[in-house]
Amino acid sequence: MVGLQIVEVGWSTTVQDLGRHGYRDIGVPTAGAVDRTAHDLANRLVGNDTDAATLETTRGLVIEAQQALVVATSADGARHTLRVGDQLRVNAATNGVWGYLAVRGGIDVAAVLGSRSQDTLSGLGPPSLEPGVVLPVGADPATVMATDFGPPRSRGAVVRLRPGPRGDMFTGGLTTMFETAWTVQQDVSRVGVRLSARHFGRTEVGESNMMPSEGLVEGAVQITPSGEPIVMLANHPTTGGYPVIAVVEPRDIAIIAQAQPGSTLTFRGE
Repeated sequence: MVGLQIVEVGWSTTVQDLGRHGYRDIGVPTAGAVDRTAHDLANRLVGNDTDAATLETTRGLVIEAQQALVVATSADGARHTLRVGDQLRVNAATNGVWGYLAVRGGIDVAAVLGSRSQDTLSGLGPPSLEPGVVLPVGADPATVMATDFGPPRSRGAVVRLRPGPRGDMFTGGLTTMFETAWTVQQDVSRVGVRLSARHFGRTEVGESNMMPSEGLVEGAVQITPSGEPIVMLANHPTTGGYPVIAVVEPRDIAIIAQAQPGSTLTFRGE
């Protein structure tokens, strides 16, 4: 098989596209790229449609070309031409968590329920990557590569919020979110990001920690029984039993996803 070979898997490396849509009613998460803006940028640099599958990683991914390839990474925002045997290391940008490698033609693994994304919760999609695996590359899209360079943009650290359905369960409500500088914790994953700074108190409405599971969307801000927020990312479950105090403005989800552990985020109303 020709394509690109995985030399070193790196950390949290998976195949991702724009996700698996239309199946949440039967419990199938959307998955897809955590930072769709960075994923789309890498694809545009090589002339792909934005739904072409890329490789998503946090760091340490090394690939080797088994055929002549045109690739791009979101970390440097540049296009590269690889000859047979050439290797390339892929990391996230220095100010981010997640990085993307796009190859002209896309990663051509089999689609499951309309997506090539690896779902890290349900296991749907392509299997986990291992050293030595060769991934097939799709046919050249015959498009013009009009974009030569797309440097990573500065995202800032202020995130816009919309009210969630359970704000009345917490003393202070969204005001507590707005008046606090929140620290990103170490347990970052494709599922979500945990924040800390202060703990939410419960109102009489929210005195009980027991509530039925409710549907979740990407960007939902859940409050755990210990009173800390967790922001749901691309691979969030379809339902959850923690109350949702707010929802992140969709265009700002990448700010949360790319915020490095130990960094600080603040919120404002949308």
